[in-house]
Amino acid sequence: MALAKAQRIGMGERLVRPFVKLVQFLQSVGHELQRVVWPSKDETYAFTVVVMVAVLVVAAYMGLLDFIMTVISRALGLY
Repeated sequence: MALAKAQRIGMGERLVRPFVKLVQFLQSVGHELQRVVWPSKDETYAFTVVVMVAVLVVAAYMGLLDFIMTVISRALGLY
């Protein structure tokens, strides 16, 4: 049954079909991008500042933990 269906589809159609699907996909991506609500310049700036502050806080926290673990491991003679 599947072989009969495959034989009905011409060679040209099998070569063109993936490109048709690709064009349809890219068109739907374009339509979705038109529906996106992009942040304003002020919102983008505010979000960037929040991310930078969060990264600095996490980096300081991880650095402090690393320092504490280093002091403990040296005191126990593990390092």
